[in-house]
Amino acid sequence: MKHLLCPACQEKMRPVEIGTITIDECRFCDGLWLDRDEPEQLAKMDILGQHLLQPMTFDDSRKVKRDGERVCPRCVDQLREYRHHDVTVDICPKCRGMFLDRWELQELFK
Repeated sequence: MKHLLCPACQEKMRPVEIGTITIDECRFCDGLWLDRDEPEQLAKMDILGQHLLQPMTFDDSRKVKRDGERVCPRCVDQLREYRHHDVTVDICPKCRGMFLDRWELQELFK
């Protein structure tokens, strides 16, 4: 299995199974990579109520790639920033994957 590199800190992300889906989580900067359709699938689950995917690490010094400089870990295209419910998220225009920095998932699902 090929590990994805975190768009923010370039460390290997680890797969995390939640129900029937597998998302990728960075254990260094708490970023999350969601493939196409996974945000909608997560929205149908009560992941926050079960305290799943709660941020644990708080080391922003590892982030070597800032917003606007990040690339997709799947297809290596430049990620674009989009505002959704007052949260800026990084989305790949090619594969439609989404990268969320720490706490952005919680903000989106408020």
